[in-house]
Amino acid sequence: MPFQEPTPAPATPAAGSGLSILVTLAAIVVVAAGIREAAGVITPILAAAFISMIAILPLALLQGKLGVPRWLALLIVLLLTIGGALGLGYYLSQSAASIKPLLPEYEQRIDTLLLSGLESLKQRGLDIDTERVLRETHGWKIADFADVILISMAKVLQNFLFVLLVSAFIIAEASSFPAKMRVAFPHAMQSSGLGNVVDKIRSFLVVITQLNVVLAVINGIACVALGVPFAFLLSFLVFFLNYIPTIGAIVASFLVVVVALVTHGWGVGIAMAVVQGLSGVLIGSVIQPRMLGSRLGLSPLVVLLSLVVWGYLLGIAGMFFAVPLTIIVKIVLDSTDDLRSLSVLLGDAASARQMEKR
Repeated sequence: MPFQEPTPAPATPAAGSGLSILVTLAAIVVVAAGIREAAGVITPILAAAFISMIAILPLALLQGKLGVPRWLALLIVLLLTIGGALGLGYYLSQSAASIKPLLPEYEQRIDTLLLSGLESLKQRGLDIDTERVLRETHGWKIADFADVILISMAKVLQNFLFVLLVSAFIIAEASSFPAKMRVAFPHAMQSSGLGNVVDKIRSFLVVITQLNVVLAVINGIACVALGVPFAFLLSFLVFFLNYIPTIGAIVASFLVVVVALVTHGWGVGIAMAVVQGLSGVLIGSVIQPRMLGSRLGLSPLVVLLSLVVWGYLLGIAGMFFAVPLTIIVKIVLDSTDDLRSLSVLLGDAASARQMEKR
């Protein structure tokens, strides 16, 4: 009887692959729920960490290039950070107090401008129900919007001293962090670039801060040239809100244009809108991509979705931290063999090509 080789059994998918995916998804949900529940504690710590990343730069400058003793350099940086933050907080509170009595008058001007704009469109042949538009927008109160902003600022100030205290300790111990990380996570620090996570985030924050300063200066010059009031306050809002990708720039530009429109009418309002649009395109579409290059390694869609996810988990503060936190998540995923595929999904096309070459 001739010998017959046994036929191999048909290949079946690994039984554990589906279970592994379910376990991973369940772990993500549990971690997300924990982050959302602890947002009140996590948010000020994150704020302190990011403030410290930027504050460490002048500390290194004072010690390295100027030869200032570490204790004196640390004292100078802490005093500048605390003094600047307290001065800014005082100015913002005084500005908010001076603006609030003017809000009812601004609301009346907005109604008048809206009515004149609708009538102008009707004269050009557009079929617009003026009464309906005015009726639906009647409940829009600037005072209510301002109250929301003031309440949000008050919540931030509640944690203000805690943020400064944590920042001071982080700055004081910053020099020992790299050594601790190398001892605690030797394999991850050597194999995946996890050791560069702070440098990547600091580089991103420095570039964004520089660009936001340029936008704020352009806005301030435009406000002064066009006679728009509250130039410094509006410039600060432009600087601050542009840390939120895309959405922050839109909100900041809208606020500046509304103030110009309310105080000086359609002509100045349109001129300010042109300035905001041109500066936004120049900085956001031309200069920023060249300065950042491929440092982020994130898909534009992921950046936009990260605003939604981190905003849901951490509130409005999460939208400011969205990009740095997503960079951290991507680097951590990239350092784990089992989850590296998720890192590829978060990355851009250039990151995917680099992964193929490995």
